[in-house]
Formats: sequence, structure tokens, C-alpha cells
Amino acid sequence: LNQPFTLRHQLTMDNVTLHIYDLLPESRSQQQSQSPSSSSSQPSRASKFFSGLLSPLGFGAYHTCIDVRGSRYQFGANIGITRTSSPPGGGETAESLRLLPPNGAYRESIILGQTWCTQAEINATIQRMKEEKFPGDNYHLANRNCNHFSETFAMALILGSDMLEDNGKGSKKLDKFPPWVNRLARTGTSLGIDDGKVCNVVAEARTAAGLKGKVGWTLSSSKTKKNDKASAASRSQKKELTEKQKAVLAKLKKGSK
Repeated sequence: LNQPFTLRHQLTMDNVTLHIYDLLPESRSQQQSQSPSSSSSQPSRASKFFSGLLSPLGFGAYHTCIDVRGSRYQFGANIGITRTSSPPGGGETAESLRLLPPNGAYRESIILGQTWCTQAEINATIQRMKEEKFPGDNYHLANRNCNHFSETFAMALILGSDMLEDNGKGSKKLDKFPPWVNRLARTGTSLGIDDGKVCNVVAEARTAAGLKGKVGWTLSSSKTKKNDKASAASRSQKKELTEKQKAVLAKLKKGSK
């Protein structure tokens, strides 16, 4: 973000892609043993039934990860944030399959937006997240899970310094991130499943993007300053007129004597 314009101008944008997996009530290995010919990348009948039953109620359970610049990033209990290679045409690698929950079945992929971040900047973003809020022992099923990580990471990459403009008000968000992905976790948090480490996606995305403690200058703030100057000038003018009036009154008093 702080590189010279000439260098950044030569870079290309890259898609930030969200991969979503249904978390099934039975393990994927059991499903594969029952249906050896079925592909692990496609939802099984059990997956469709489970999602079909819970989705109308808004309580589907999902795992997510992020693909950007040829790598896949995800967050898990104990292991924390991991990075594996990502096939150019999508799909899975042996590495990514090893980190996928055993009951996960691929559902869909969504391009959330684009980023100009270099690999070095992405690495710095991940490092800040590891140090601040996303070490492995901070994982919590309801309050800090893989979906919190995916949204926070994607927001830092896509919005970047644009988040300075709202000064922490939370008006800048990812329009394409599906709210239903983490609805089950939010419901658990609202019911009191709170360990004191609830993820604040907007605030933590700002920190991940290196914006912690920084303040943006918005058009509204500049307008406010202009209005303040105009008000001060008006008050000064009123004060001058009052002095003139006093002088005229003084002359009138002298003439009347």
C-alpha cells in the first residue's frame, strides 16, 4: 500500500475468492465409503438434505476459506491460520483437503472482490492477524471461527485504506459476503455463548490492513471545518459592527450635550 505508484501501476489485481463448504452431520469418510463413486467436491444427498432442512431456518453450518494470488488461507482450532497452494482453475489440492474439516462438502465459490495487494502485503496482513486476534488458541466455534477469519481477511484485502474514510463507524463492508454463512455462530453469541473474544470484523479488518490508530479525512469533516471558519468570520464581523455602532452612539452622545 505504501509502494511507489510506478511500481504498483505495473501490478495486476487478483480476485479474492470465498469457498464455502457444508458441514454435514456425518463424516465425509463415511459418505465416501457408502458411495465410492461420488466426488468429494460435490454435495451428497445427505448434504443437500441437511442444508435444505436448516437453510430455511437460517441455521446452516459452514466452513469457509479464502483464495488469493495462488494460495488458500483458512483458520482452524489449535493450528490457527494456514496457507496452502490453490489450483489455478479452482478445486482442491492434497494440502487443502488435509485441512478441510472431515465432514465438509464443497458448496459454492464467490468472488468477493479484487485486491491490489502484493504477496508481501498479504503476508504482512496475515502476520498482523496472527499476532492480534487469530492465534490458534483463540478459536471459538461461535465467537471466532473460520468464517470470522474469512470475512475479516477479505475485507482487509479488498477495502484496505478505504476503511479509513468511515473512521471506524463500520459503514464500509463487503456487499458480496453472504450473511447466512455465519448466522448460526451469531445466534450462539446472542444467546450468551460469549468467552469475551467475540470477533469485531470491521475493527479487526482495519487492524489487519495496518490502519490501527489511523484516522481518515472525509468530505463531511472538511465541510464541517469550512462551516466552522464561516461561523468564526461571521462572529468577527458582528463584533466589528458592534464596535462601529458604539462609536456612532458615542458621537451622538457628544452632539447632544
